[in-house]
Amino acid sequence: MKRPVIITISHSLGRDAARRQLQGGVGKVRDKLGGFGMQLVDETWQGDTLQFGVAALGQTVSGKIEVEDALVRVEVMLPLLLAVFAEKLKLGVEKQGQILLEHKPTKA
Repeated sequence: MKRPVIITISHSLGRDAARRQLQGGVGKVRDKLGGFGMQLVDETWQGDTLQFGVAALGQTVSGKIEVEDALVRVEVMLPLLLAVFAEKLKLGVEKQGQILLEHKPTKA
């Protein structure tokens, strides 16, 4: 049985810009995961939704990220064995999401 963890992150970029920043930031996330002994094993964009899988502690965690006009919704399905990490996961995803979705003014 799996437990869903849902995180929403507000942004002011608009849907297209937010999706582009998330797509561009996946490499950074992959590098950070490696530092924690985790590996991104699946990454598939379909429109404004990213389906992903992460391998950690012999378990596979699946989830999706849905980009909307003013927020990003992250849903992670945690196996019961990893459910004890739900709050830490939530805080980490919120922090990294805010960093990735930070408005960066373009240079003139």
